[in-house]
Amino acid sequence: MMGREQAVYFKGVLMKKVKVSHLLVILLVVLAIGLINPLNLDYNQTILFSSLVLTIGLWATNAVHKSLACVFFLIMSFIFGKTPILHIVNFMWSDTNLLILTTTLLSVGIMKTGIVHRYVEKLLKENASNIFMLLLLPYIFGIVLVFLIPQAFARVIIIGTIFNSLLIANNDTERRAKEALIFNAFIAVIMTCMFFYSGDIVLNHAAVNFAGEEVKEILTFGTWFKLMSLPTLIACFVSLFLTYFIFKKDLKGFSIQMISKDHMEMEEVSKAKQQISALAMIIIILLWATQNLHSLSSWLVALAGVILMYALNILKKEDLKSINPHFILFLLTAFSIGKILGQSGITAAIFDNLQKIIPASNSSFYLLIIGVVAMVLHVLIGSAVATLSVIIPILLPLTGSLGYRPEIVTLMLYVIVNIHFFLPFHHATIMIGIGSDYYPEKHIVKFGVPMTVITFFLLGMVYFKWWEILKVL
Repeated sequence: MMGREQAVYFKGVLMKKVKVSHLLVILLVVLAIGLINPLNLDYNQTILFSSLVLTIGLWATNAVHKSLACVFFLIMSFIFGKTPILHIVNFMWSDTNLLILTTTLLSVGIMKTGIVHRYVEKLLKENASNIFMLLLLPYIFGIVLVFLIPQAFARVIIIGTIFNSLLIANNDTERRAKEALIFNAFIAVIMTCMFFYSGDIVLNHAAVNFAGEEVKEILTFGTWFKLMSLPTLIACFVSLFLTYFIFKKDLKGFSIQMISKDHMEMEEVSKAKQQISALAMIIIILLWATQNLHSLSSWLVALAGVILMYALNILKKEDLKSINPHFILFLLTAFSIGKILGQSGITAAIFDNLQKIIPASNSSFYLLIIGVVAMVLHVLIGSAVATLSVIIPILLPLTGSLGYRPEIVTLMLYVIVNIHFFLPFHHATIMIGIGSDYYPEKHIVKFGVPMTVITFFLLGMVYFKWWEILKVL
């Protein structure tokens, strides 16, 4: 009986969000693309490419549940593609997926210990009299917490929860100040993810994996930090000051009286368990940092921490629900797109057509043109992971034919989809804040539109210049 009830519930979750009008429009567009066949594809390629366009359209508009779109594309790939089924689904047992699963549980365990909450709350209260420090502290937390909590979603949930509990708004003026401060905290987590390869266990790892084995070997933790740390530091200060100037009027409504004098109400585990968990995380961080010495997979190290937290009864059976099967299915689909397009010959066809459209040039300006293409696709597709899964396999061969290093193009595309957004569905982290009613959607537009222009400045005058100094561009 229970199994039947669960099946009915699962069916209801998948079917309740069908948007018929959106679905019809997407189907008409896909049908037109298939009939026109602008890429000169053969029959199987046309069906497969049309299926991809349909899937991306469904993802972008939520016309149906993402899982239905994923299953559809995987089935069509098996029937009309040339990639063996085991190669399509091998993401399920890949190191990347196992790392996502284990670090998700590890992040939940750290959250439940209360260690992070206590120190973050203490620092916020000590610096509450300085509005600049309240804006800066989330950036500091974002950097430090990368090593304690690899999941960006978990980090932003912790920081958002603490800010929301700590800041008390008694009127509209204070409410606007609170919304601006929490929005800044979410932007801080997004920006600081770029410092380290482990900054976002999902998006960062996805970008590198989509780029292929050559880039995976090059972009180690140390190489990523060398290429990204200094320009990202500058980008963080730019985004901080941009937030300040955009929301200056709202931030003037902040007062020291908004800081709650009460501690957050949450169940904390015993001090002994906290100390053991903290020691375990220090060991895990050290093992991750020295992986080249011991060769232990990162997910095995994380798994040891998860087992310890279950042994200490910090994690419980119900915490397995933190692993979202729909999200894993989405990642499986996104990670398979590159190889499916490549092995079916669609990537080569797109590559040939892009060569005719985009004038070849060995200059930074050419990369900015590629950046515009990536931005447009990001606007249309929405999801950062899905966008990277499409653009990296297509644009790397195009830029590679002109001599651009694949790791540099990968990082450029990653930076674009991470910091360029002006609608909630463009970045999952931003959507968490909207879903929690921490700030209104108009904040995203107010910040995202100027940030779109600033993204080109950061790429051309900061990231590219730094990479030229390092002689990799």
